[in-house]
Amino acid sequence: MKTPEQDKAKSTERPLDRDGEGRQLYAEDILAMLHSELSRRKEERRPLELQWILNANFQSGHQYCDINPQNGEIYDTEEGAPRGAYNRIAPLVESRIANLKQLKYTMAVLPQTDDPDDEEKARIATKLLKSFIASSDFEGKRNTLLEWCELCGTAFVLSWWDKDGGRCVGTENGKEVCEGELRYGLLTPYEVYPESIYKQDVEDQRTVLIEQVLTSEELFELYGIRVEGGSVDTFALTPVGSGGGYGRAVSSAFALTYRKAENSVRLLTWFERPGRVYPKGRLIIAANDTLIHYGELCYDTIPICAVKCKAVPGQFFGRSVITELIPLQRAYNGVKNKLHDHIRTLAANPLLVPEGSIADMESLEDCGVTPGKVVEYNPERGAPSPLNFPDISGEVRLECESIAREMEYTAGVSQMTVVGNTPTGIVSGRAIEKLQQIDSTRISLTGDNLRDAVKRLARIWLGIFKRCASGSRTVECVGASDGSGAFVWNSSDINSFDIAFETENELKYGEEAQKQEFFNALKLGLFNDENGKVPRSTRRRALELMRLGCYSELLSSEELHVKNAKKENAMLTACGIGEPGPYDDDATHIEEHCRFALGQEFIALRRHEPELCRAFDTHIALHAKRLGGEEDNIHKQQKGNKNER
Repeated sequence: MKTPEQDKAKSTERPLDRDGEGRQLYAEDILAMLHSELSRRKEERRPLELQWILNANFQSGHQYCDINPQNGEIYDTEEGAPRGAYNRIAPLVESRIANLKQLKYTMAVLPQTDDPDDEEKARIATKLLKSFIASSDFEGKRNTLLEWCELCGTAFVLSWWDKDGGRCVGTENGKEVCEGELRYGLLTPYEVYPESIYKQDVEDQRTVLIEQVLTSEELFELYGIRVEGGSVDTFALTPVGSGGGYGRAVSSAFALTYRKAENSVRLLTWFERPGRVYPKGRLIIAANDTLIHYGELCYDTIPICAVKCKAVPGQFFGRSVITELIPLQRAYNGVKNKLHDHIRTLAANPLLVPEGSIADMESLEDCGVTPGKVVEYNPERGAPSPLNFPDISGEVRLECESIAREMEYTAGVSQMTVVGNTPTGIVSGRAIEKLQQIDSTRISLTGDNLRDAVKRLARIWLGIFKRCASGSRTVECVGASDGSGAFVWNSSDINSFDIAFETENELKYGEEAQKQEFFNALKLGLFNDENGKVPRSTRRRALELMRLGCYSELLSSEELHVKNAKKENAMLTACGIGEPGPYDDDATHIEEHCRFALGQEFIALRRHEPELCRAFDTHIALHAKRLGGEEDNIHKQQKGNKNER
């Protein structure tokens, strides 16, 4: 119940909004709602959170622990028992990540219709997308995303518009005014609380709550607001005693546990998509008991993209492959420990000693029979003899190998992927190739999930650009033509959100397979011209695929001509084009200019800038004329040499 002082303080506040029943909402009500929802969602997500902690423990080597369903905590198992942890999960996950890093994310925006204007806008949106990916360290963030995705089964990307970012375009009241900039960052699954864990996609959630632990200084840098920090519960990898070798406790293993973050605040961000009560949605930001922002959602949708390792039908969070490997890892540790128990017992050389035959039994019990040691015994009592043990069954060794192979199958990798060895008994090239395809197919399911998530993320980016970017903006870029330049765009240039990848899933159709098919086609003569010769561009591509160290020396001058021709193409609209240079290779320039002239960009340019395109046509004609004159001179010289003979 509220005290009179609280009611009086509330009455002096200005109401911020009304709820669905028409009641006025104050800052105190909104903060109470945030903390209440956070508590409810934490309780609902608690079982999944425990599984993520268990996954992290097993990957880091702390493998003698489990979940206590009664108190909802992680506890150590087999306390005091001699044990060893033989971690196979970590190398299998590392192999998966190494394979998933082969994926490429080069995307293109498809035009809304076949209209030339739509095709031109799609080309601009594609350039914008590629430029943003190249300038935002996407590859580095992707690697971190993969690690969290493999560890917990799900990772998230949050995108937002920073109005204080980008280039400065002027001043207002003595402060710089910036054009704004799109930013994005990674969120771990520990920081994301959906409305319900039983709604599968972000688009199905009405609200999403984000909880982040920041220091007071980080919060000030982010929002320019000072909030006093304190001690906040969060997660961290901490060293723990774990099994190493044969039961020796070491501190080299790390486990994910709770910790106290000092001088920190709990930042809550509430995203609510548009609905009947709030037609424009809501965006609420609060730090501890301070309401930082309350207003409309400034985006068309909740700007969070979920990336899943394995999708689970009817579940918001995905499933990690580590969850499926944990039972097998426990079985593997058990079999391995039994094998080591047997080996250790044999190495200890236990003796069967008749009672009273050894005078110094204490020394024998403490040190055993060390090399060179003389053991005195009473022959009348009987001589000590080694204790006979039955040989360990071959089934035990087979069980250990069987569990190892099953773990590889579960992880979607094989011996070839992990250590580069082919399985025993497989020597046929066709069989090895088939096994590689099977491996790639299994792990490519995760690859498809990643690629689908990146496409959804690109749609979010385009939507934010269209909604938040104002006026005309200039972006410097390096396009496919290898020519540096810039292009101008505005929000009206984004009218299509249909995105496709320019390459296939590399895990299904890998680089080595593409290379082999290229050389097979080269042998069949499929690239030969009408004279039966291999064009220079094809030879250049073959040398690139061969990755010869002296490639730059073999084709250095030709590469320079290709780059110069592409640069002329890229700078056509900005600087125009004149006569060919005296040192230009005419054949190379004609080939590159004609390739550019057949593209949609030049077709649109001819409609808007006919004079510029006629100058480009004249430029190509001069190259052709000069090339024809050189060929005539060569033929004349060859004919003269024959006459002299």
